[in-house]
Amino acid sequence: MGAGDTGGTGRADVVVLTALEIEYRAVRAHLEDPRPVRAERGSLFETGVFRSGTRPGGRRVAIHMTGPGNPGAAALVERAAALFAPQAVLFVGVAGGVKDVALGDVVAADAVYDYETGKDTESGFLPRHKTHQSAYGLVQLARNVAAADDWQRRILPDATAPRPRALVKPIAAGGRVVGHERSDVGLRLAAVAGDAIAVDMEGFGFLAGAYVNQQLDALVIRGVSDLLGDKGEAHDERWQPVASRHAAAFAFELIGRFLGAEAAPGAPARRRRRLGVQELGGLVDLLLEVPGLSSPARWQQLLDELPTVGTAVGRQSASRAEALALLRTCEAHRALGELVSVLDVLAPDDPAVAELARRVEELGLG
Repeated sequence: MGAGDTGGTGRADVVVLTALEIEYRAVRAHLEDPRPVRAERGSLFETGVFRSGTRPGGRRVAIHMTGPGNPGAAALVERAAALFAPQAVLFVGVAGGVKDVALGDVVAADAVYDYETGKDTESGFLPRHKTHQSAYGLVQLARNVAAADDWQRRILPDATAPRPRALVKPIAAGGRVVGHERSDVGLRLAAVAGDAIAVDMEGFGFLAGAYVNQQLDALVIRGVSDLLGDKGEAHDERWQPVASRHAAAFAFELIGRFLGAEAAPGAPARRRRRLGVQELGGLVDLLLEVPGLSSPARWQQLLDELPTVGTAVGRQSASRAEALALLRTCEAHRALGELVSVLDVLAPDDPAVAELARRVEELGLG
């Protein structure tokens, strides 16, 4: 097809975003017959067929190259959601390794920290970093993929690359290229994001875009192409193609399992809808009836026990607005069942918790 041709718009099961051309090529290699899609406000996508062996005819995947940076990644999630209504969206590419990883390893980010937010004062920079989580269901699936080696069979042949590992851990994201572990940003990462094992430039913006599109499941997948303690242009030339292929292989193994589960014989059709106002109001009433949650300390304890969603909710006492925000966040991350489980530990045998569990189960959200 020529550059002016289009493949039409419509549904795609999954959208995969990348920042760089080398990442885009690695992703595109897994698709059959990729074709351009009519530009949405200037953004050109391609769609192709991915055959995983779990569904006759394959599934449709849309791909797009956002360019570097968090703002573009956030905007393109919104655009992809409007254009394709996908079940999931992934950001796939390379990252710098911070610690506990080797060149070529793959990191599926269960959380992404924004290390640049803060206040610059006379005495120095005071970090106020924020966090977004990847979708709980995709993180769980990523853990299963990482625990096995099946995904490595999707890597395009490269006899010189060592056998990669896959890890599900937090990463950090910001607008700077971090050149060394002892740079200002390198030291800041160690201080405020000590469990982040890799750093990129798009992950936080990407998840921020998914957060405002609550029907979307989103996950960041990165291949390690350089290490903060040992950077150089030779690493980029040698390892960016390798890390891109590794990240793409992991991503498409995950896509195959995700879409295969959706298409399993006899499986109920996937149904995502936002709770109605009355349904949500009833859950808020029950949550606020749980003994002790009006206490700021107790509310904080509840949020601390919800690692997949707790950091996305303001840390205050359990006002009605706060309870509403928590429930909406749990709904978006499919974590209402997790919320009920934690409440059952904090307030065992409480009637409000039992009724909340019954209502969540009745709504099919457990």
